[in-house]
Amino acid sequence: MYKKEINKILATIKKRRSQLGYTQMFIAEKLHITQNVYSKIESNKIKLTVCRLSLLCDILEIDIVSLLRSV
Repeated sequence: MYKKEINKILATIKKRRSQLGYTQMFIAEKLHITQNVYSKIESNKIKLTVCRLSLLCDILEIDIVSLLRSV
């Protein structure tokens, strides 16, 4: 994917996390990573793997197909 599309996906994830009132720490714990690593994922400094994207979609109750189609 291109950077523009990835940034849109990450913005959607961040917005949904905020809507649910979840902190970066909460999400990081669910993914078994540190808050610092999760912050870097959200800011596109560390690449988001398909596995983590799938887990994030489950945590945030986002349909992964709809998310990917939205870009």
